[in-house]
Amino acid sequence: MHRTLVGVVSVALAASQTVPVTTKAYDTRACRPGMDHFKFCDTTLSKEQRLDDLLSQITPDEIIPFLTARIGQDSMRYNNITRLGVPHYDWGLNCIHGVQSSCVNDTKTGKTYCPTYFPDPVNLGASFNRSMWRTMGEMIGVEARAFWLAGAVEPSPNTGRPHIGLDCWSPNININHDPRWGRNQEVASEDPFVNGLFGSMYTKGQQESKVESRFLQGITTLKHWDAYTLEDSDGYSRHNFSAVLDNPTISDTFFPAWKESIVNGKAMGVMCSYNAINNVPTCASPFLTNALRNVWNFTGYVTSDSGAVRDIYANHKYVETPEEAACAAIRDGQCDIDSGSVYNASLLDGVKQGHCDMYDVHRGWKHAMGLLFDMGLFDPADDQPLWKVPLSAIGTESSLRAALQSAQESMVLLKNQNGLPAQTGKKYALVGPHYQAQAANIGSYRGQVCPDNTFDCIETLESALSRVSKGSLVSAQGCSMNSNDTSGFAAALALVDSSVDTVFLAIGLDDSVSNEGHDRLTGISLPGVQAEFTKQVLAKAASVSKPVVIVLINGGMVSLGNEAISSSSAIVEAFYPGMFGSEAIATTLFGENPYLGGKMPYTVYPADYVNEIKMSDMSMNKKGTPGRSYKYYTGPTEFDFGFGLAYTTFEFQAAKPAAAPTCDDHRSGDSVSVLVKNTGLVTGDNVLFLYVLGGYTGSGGLPLQKKLHNFERVHLAAGEQRTVQFELSSDHFLNIEDNGDHTCTPGTRTIRISDGVNHQDIDIVVGGSKTTAFTFPDVPPRKIQ
Repeated sequence: MHRTLVGVVSVALAASQTVPVTTKAYDTRACRPGMDHFKFCDTTLSKEQRLDDLLSQITPDEIIPFLTARIGQDSMRYNNITRLGVPHYDWGLNCIHGVQSSCVNDTKTGKTYCPTYFPDPVNLGASFNRSMWRTMGEMIGVEARAFWLAGAVEPSPNTGRPHIGLDCWSPNININHDPRWGRNQEVASEDPFVNGLFGSMYTKGQQESKVESRFLQGITTLKHWDAYTLEDSDGYSRHNFSAVLDNPTISDTFFPAWKESIVNGKAMGVMCSYNAINNVPTCASPFLTNALRNVWNFTGYVTSDSGAVRDIYANHKYVETPEEAACAAIRDGQCDIDSGSVYNASLLDGVKQGHCDMYDVHRGWKHAMGLLFDMGLFDPADDQPLWKVPLSAIGTESSLRAALQSAQESMVLLKNQNGLPAQTGKKYALVGPHYQAQAANIGSYRGQVCPDNTFDCIETLESALSRVSKGSLVSAQGCSMNSNDTSGFAAALALVDSSVDTVFLAIGLDDSVSNEGHDRLTGISLPGVQAEFTKQVLAKAASVSKPVVIVLINGGMVSLGNEAISSSSAIVEAFYPGMFGSEAIATTLFGENPYLGGKMPYTVYPADYVNEIKMSDMSMNKKGTPGRSYKYYTGPTEFDFGFGLAYTTFEFQAAKPAAAPTCDDHRSGDSVSVLVKNTGLVTGDNVLFLYVLGGYTGSGGLPLQKKLHNFERVHLAAGEQRTVQFELSSDHFLNIEDNGDHTCTPGTRTIRISDGVNHQDIDIVVGGSKTTAFTFPDVPPRKIQ
């Protein structure tokens, strides 16, 4: 049975004997009857008083296991405190685009419930729909509670399959800094503003419950803090790489997403990264700690990435011993949780050796343990709705429809010259390595998708096209994803003949090409023999006068090259579209996607771009380089950031605001009113962007071209119109000085309203006097003594 929305509105699937399900309900709450007489169970006391009482009753040897993440089944007997009634807790659940857990069998009904998977974050970035980002966060928060209560475990045997926790090590709000990065599918875009809103909306959805205002539904753990965008390039690995950054680059590119997600989203978790910044490992950086704790007033917990504390001494050589590394992390980096073994083996010895003291350890314990209080794990459960989330809350009809809609919203129509929408009821050819895409649609960071540990419950592209087209379909793979084998060319090319109406060419990437730990070292063109296969399909189709529609399924960006772009009739970018990805693609190709209107979340550079700048060069606008992202790159592109077509047409008109902002009041100025109308014949979506042109990011670098400050997605029926309001303030006109400060300088600036296809510019006179809106927290890094 496929997980489609055609006749199936529940993710409850028939149980399989191969499902590694757990039906045991673990002891997940402290202060149960009989163990509720302790002072830390007294709900009339403040959280701080309760934490102090609990801390006073435990030993150092009992503290350390709680500060260790991902210790597998051992957590169930290792970090619990039976004599006080404090149960185990395992840190480290991943929820990038769905709960990464096992399926769970309901022994009463015999049904098996598996996680709902939205498209990958790169798709969600392409949707530019912040309300959908929050919806996904809400779904993840509810499903995580349900799975946790039911005893779900980590799906991978590498983790030891512990009972999952409620702290999602997600989202990834790093920047799509370089097209070669192996984890670009995990992030929303190349733009810090977009990624910040993605993190903020995800956080609000996942942490805030619709049925409970006293307690957090879960804990969002933003990753990876910070400037982490390299896996294994230029002779470095992510474990020994130090990002060399100046203050303007940190301030303009690597801080904004974190500030937004923490200050406005109120995320309560942060994961420090493997890399160093300017030779100081992030997990031991007092500079980053000052920004996080003092400038942005973050009060939650920090965990290391798995093995990152070890990297402090073993790979960065920042200190010499594990004892020093443990203390550098918990003291200077205020890294409260070690996803590794260093704290367990060496932290208390580091205290004994004088590298840090128990105050640092207790502070870390309070940061982490306090969140369990915040989630209601130490309070009576009888009146807490969050202790009563049933398995039926998993895979609800609304969740599944949102997963499909988000996939449909993320489809980007890059080219259309009479190729789409295809007519139904005809004969079609589907060729290419993704013709039966299942696992690739889900993308990375997935748990158990189907009860039988396969992907057979995910509809293939071949099946979806056959179903939606209402015609006949012939298909062949042609070539594999990343090999030099051309033996399948002939069979696939034989299907491209005069009998077919349209040829669909499904190409791209999968996890074998780029993933966590592995960058795209061979470039950004199609891997293996896909480029040659594409060329031959296009040539064969041209010889019989048949249109070719390219369907890209990929996480990181793909340079198709001018020949493939010009020779194809249409191009649809699908990214990694999730559990309903095939249906989203098929409905798009045949004009049945009412939400078509995605826009590119990153710049698609030509293939030779990677020869002009090293991946390890973390600059954005250094002279002598081509620059990075739409903000600084001015060279040729295959497709621009924000570009995307539709099957309908739109017009918009922006009105100049009556009052301009002033530098002296950072919230002054009227809104920009934009009237947008669907002038075509079918329903469709559009995205309006508000940019500010010009300005500067430090001196001596490549000039800032434009900077995104707002966006809004609109869904309009044919002939329908809507007014969009964009708030305008002096904060939109800030420059970044050489020291990293943000300043506002009065004068004439230009705003641009764009939908990625057309734009309108409006001059704005910013008044007042030059002011500093943000002072860069330039705390010199130091080694521990």
